[in-house]
Amino acid sequence: MISEPPAPPADKLAILVWAADPSRPELCATPFYFAAAAAAMDVEVEMYFTARSVELLRRGVAEALQAAAGSAKSVADFRREAVGFGARLFACPTALASHGVGEAELIPGLTGHAGAAAFIGRTLDPAWRTLSF
Repeated sequence: MISEPPAPPADKLAILVWAADPSRPELCATPFYFAAAAAAMDVEVEMYFTARSVELLRRGVAEALQAAAGSAKSVADFRREAVGFGARLFACPTALASHGVGEAELIPGLTGHAGAAAFIGRTLDPAWRTLSF
């Protein structure tokens, strides 16, 4: 019997950010923290923002949110770290429209727009692993 060689380990991570709601700032830094950690390990990282989480891509929102009570770091600081390590950020066009976030309001570090089909494509690709926040 001939056995298949083991699949190479995945070195790509797609993160779905949907429950990191700015009204709950304590939930908002963690997706960026995980993205930065993975990217620092030379993992290709894409973050897909949907639902109220797209607000974190609106200029000024993440800057006004503290990662934790008494923290000197804002959620925007964690976002900058993730992008600095190479994480790419994608906003769901439907969520942007639903929450009234216009193009001119988006942060400069946004990679582009991608929705459900793009994220589902990543979940079906064996080279990618996924996380949800």
